[in-house]
Amino acid sequence: MLEHLDIRNFALIENLSVDFSDGFNVITGETGSGKSIILGALGLLMGEKADTTAVRTGAEEIVVNAVLSVPEGHEILPWLKERDVEPEDGALYIRRTVKANGGRSLIHVQNQVFSRQDLCTLAESLIDMHGQSEHQSLLSVDRQRRILDSYAQNQGLLSSCEQAYRKMQSLQKQKEELLQSLEEGRRQADYLQFALDEIESAHVKAGEDEDLKERLHVLGQFESIFENVSSCTDRLKEARSGIYDAVSSVSKAAKSDSSLSDYVARLESARIETEDICEGLKEYLRSIEYSEDAVNSMQDRLALLQKLKRKYGPDLESVLAFAEKARQTLDVTENFQSHLDVCEKALNEAEKLYENYCTKLSDARKKGALALQKSIEAVLRTLGMPNARFSIDIAGGRPTSHGKDQVEFLISANPGEAQKALRDIASGGELSRVMLALKTVLSKEDEIQTQVFDEIDSGIGGSVAISLAKCIKDLSLSKQVIAITHLASIASMADSQMVVSKTVENGRTYTHLKQVQGEDRVREIARMLSGDESDVSLEHARKLLQS
Repeated sequence: MLEHLDIRNFALIENLSVDFSDGFNVITGETGSGKSIILGALGLLMGEKADTTAVRTGAEEIVVNAVLSVPEGHEILPWLKERDVEPEDGALYIRRTVKANGGRSLIHVQNQVFSRQDLCTLAESLIDMHGQSEHQSLLSVDRQRRILDSYAQNQGLLSSCEQAYRKMQSLQKQKEELLQSLEEGRRQADYLQFALDEIESAHVKAGEDEDLKERLHVLGQFESIFENVSSCTDRLKEARSGIYDAVSSVSKAAKSDSSLSDYVARLESARIETEDICEGLKEYLRSIEYSEDAVNSMQDRLALLQKLKRKYGPDLESVLAFAEKARQTLDVTENFQSHLDVCEKALNEAEKLYENYCTKLSDARKKGALALQKSIEAVLRTLGMPNARFSIDIAGGRPTSHGKDQVEFLISANPGEAQKALRDIASGGELSRVMLALKTVLSKEDEIQTQVFDEIDSGIGGSVAISLAKCIKDLSLSKQVIAITHLASIASMADSQMVVSKTVENGRTYTHLKQVQGEDRVREIARMLSGDESDVSLEHARKLLQS
């Protein structure tokens, strides 16, 4: 819902702030007072292209700020989260700046920089604008399909159809990969078999080369290691005898002073540890042995491993992975038909399941379309379009995750005219009434919370205008509605009314917006009725507002 709009330096507007309520908001005013300028500013927030000539004379930039509330669970929230944007207490803060010198238009959402395309995506999920500058998400055939599915309560079928489609796509990809592997295997079978034999005969183990390098390094220092370790064991033998004598001496002293017992224990521990180290080093000396043959064997083995790495991978893990890939490719080549038979059987089953869900979806859509068509035509008859024919065309198309149907809304507004796609309707007022009918019937299914109608009353009056007003009022019970109108019968039903006016001060023209209540609103309704504030007009205005 649009909670607040702030506009600075846009055309005749120097500084304007307006708070919108939920329910039915109406904007009125004399022709040429600047109502369309307010919609133009709102259009900037919808992602429309910026016109630098709209910057107010003498100003450097247009700045438009808005606060929009987003209900929990709205479909746009995951999309926002992907862009690191989180509503603050359920509110989004949007700011757009347009430079007078043609500089870059800046867009921020919660202080995150957005592209104009991203702003369009965001705004289209929160606001619909209907009128002279159409910004109607309902003109998208994809959205029309989604609305029909929502109206027909096809969510369960859609989920099953999407799962079947994903499974079918996965198996089709698997089949293509099998065929590709076969072709690759046939081209490279001899090479792969040679490579596999070479790797397998070498009995390669991961990390073996590093282990060999370490062992060769040790053998290269054999003489130095043997000499130093031998020297160490000799000194430990000497030290062991000294420690033994020390233990004996302290033990005798401890018999006279028990406080020396701790030193006895510590020296005994040192003696045992010394003997253990000495025996360990002796065992080490017995285990190592320098052999020219062993060194040559290890060097040959390392050379073989280096050769395999140069041919099949930068390390032994890559060599082993290459061997496994070669083994799989050769297996597919040798047992291709059995693999292909299994894959094609699963693919055929998935295709049948998908086709079954497509058929069920089409049937459900056709049934839902009949009911939706009747409901929309019934509303259109009350909106000054008694001869309108509305239908939903469902035609076959390419397979997608949501079935094979191509859904499009068609309309014929007058007798003798062929039905056309909704997007081809030329009359803004006519199109707005069609949109109002759609929004009224689909109010529960449509997640877009704010509906903006620009001069939806174009070309109507009398009882049709009253029906139109009631229709908007009904819609405002579940959606926020903002409407620009010239009809008092519509304005009088609004929950909140704002009046646009234009003044000239010190040679400059200014557009203002003021919320009217009480007698101020009575006078504005009277002006809309007859262009004056006569007693008769004022009385009529009061009766309209009371009713």
